[in-house]
Amino acid sequence: MQDQPRSYIDVRRELALELVHATEAAALAAARLLGRGDEGGRVVLGPRGDRILSHGATVGRPEDPHWDLGVYPVEGASLVGKGLPGAISVLVAVEPGGFPVLPAVWYVEKIVAGPAARGALDLDDPLADNLRRIAFSRDARGVSDLTVAILDRPRHHGLIEEVRDTGARILLLEEGEIAGALLAATRGTGVDAMVGIGGLQETLMAACAVRCLGGELQARLWPRNEEERLLAGDQVGKVYTVADLSPDQVDCSVTGVSGGQLLRPVWYGSQGAETESLVMSSRLRTVRRIQTWHHATGKSR
Repeated sequence: MQDQPRSYIDVRRELALELVHATEAAALAAARLLGRGDEGGRVVLGPRGDRILSHGATVGRPEDPHWDLGVYPVEGASLVGKGLPGAISVLVAVEPGGFPVLPAVWYVEKIVAGPAARGALDLDDPLADNLRRIAFSRDARGVSDLTVAILDRPRHHGLIEEVRDTGARILLLEEGEIAGALLAATRGTGVDAMVGIGGLQETLMAACAVRCLGGELQARLWPRNEEERLLAGDQVGKVYTVADLSPDQVDCSVTGVSGGQLLRPVWYGSQGAETESLVMSSRLRTVRRIQTWHHATGKSR
């Protein structure tokens, strides 16, 4: 009897499982260094040109289905070294050519909110107006009920004061652009929005996860200098939506490393370890929270 061809849905389900296997493995390895303060390591010897996880690298077997990957083995490496919460492992998969091609600008300005705020954000409007619409979308009594996540960076000092002037509460993040976006887009985290200036690559990965969660994200290029402004060309000032920054078909896995409001930390016991992950698919329209027990023998259930 010949094997029946796998359906597209079956392929997607298998992909989601493979993604979570990868982020679990990264989290298990990174969590062993939690609080060890090992932040000063520097590679001084190694194969020339070895860029296994660099942009454009090809991994896997030629006969397997092809995907474009966004890889962040550990977001918040310094959090791991200091033993602080918030570190995660992230892996995003889209169909070949699915990631948008944007000007080579390092930073973008963005705002993120959950599903209730879909269609309510406009990055061209004052921040206070956006926060009022977010508050209205979630039936809050006012902006003072909101909590806004912001990366704790010198470039955000003015933004922090602007948010405080609206009456909203602030959660300052030491690290974690993707984690902050996930907090804003996920119900029950206590975070209602994320705002600020962050990396373009991190924003693209965050947009994929936010799309799977049904949330809202808008971004705008933020050139650091005249060279980047020239590279951006007529894209300067353009507001990109979550649909512009991520394709329709996205699969994403996020595993907690040091724990926090989003995911539990890796927990080690005498017989193995436990991880918690979010596995998301825009195609399947699913968001799964998975707890996995990894036996010390290498097997998991």
